[in-house]
Amino acid sequence: MRLGTIESIWRYPVKGMRGEEIPHIYTAFTGLMGDRVYGVVAADGSPGHPWHTGRDQEEFILYSPRYKTGDDLLLPHNLDATYSEWEPGIDPIYPDTEAFKVSVETPEGVTYDDIENPAFIERLEKITGRSLRVHVTQRGQFDARPVSLISLSTVASIGEGMEMPMDKRRFRANFYVQWDKQDDPCFELTLVGKTLKIGDKLELTIVERDPRCKAVTLDPDTAETSPKLLRYLARSHDGDAGVFAAVLQRGRVNKGDPIFLK
Repeated sequence: MRLGTIESIWRYPVKGMRGEEIPHIYTAFTGLMGDRVYGVVAADGSPGHPWHTGRDQEEFILYSPRYKTGDDLLLPHNLDATYSEWEPGIDPIYPDTEAFKVSVETPEGVTYDDIENPAFIERLEKITGRSLRVHVTQRGQFDARPVSLISLSTVASIGEGMEMPMDKRRFRANFYVQWDKQDDPCFELTLVGKTLKIGDKLELTIVERDPRCKAVTLDPDTAETSPKLLRYLARSHDGDAGVFAAVLQRGRVNKGDPIFLK
């Protein structure tokens, strides 16, 4: 049964910084290739959530990271071979760590060629007054599950309820979807516990609703806060917007791919 399509795909090279829209991506059991590979860890952060993000420094969401190798980090080179030789397949080989090097442009327009350049962290420490370090892992660094999804109809419904323009980027999802079903604007919430197939290969189980935090109150272009958004979600949506998913079967996902209920 067809439910809708993938409207756009987003990944976030650095946890908490700006995301990038991409045309397609390999999605494994650990999430989207290249998603949240880097994170900034605070020495005074809580043991359960040590990350420095927009919750701590609102302008952090305006930092723009970019992978230097571009398309090489969208699909592993031996992906097709792993499909044909290993059914249902094993994980392909990712590029070496050097290929995941990322540059960062600050909100002021200063570019650091490598996020691991000590000068970048030193500057960030001066701004924030915190002791910080960069942590990197190819498996990704997530608050909950490795894949997040929200529909355009959910975003629009929230905007209408609040009587304000609502930019989908506030919700920092991996997959933004357009449902064929139009009578339930938050249709994805009804899919918890169900399995979806996206495109030819990828299968996801929708695990839970996505409880929202301060991050959604930050304007993705200015970092200005709208605390009333979080209050609205708490009052009208039990604090949730979108869903988290776990990967059952790895695969390539393309913008425009159909979504089916298995």
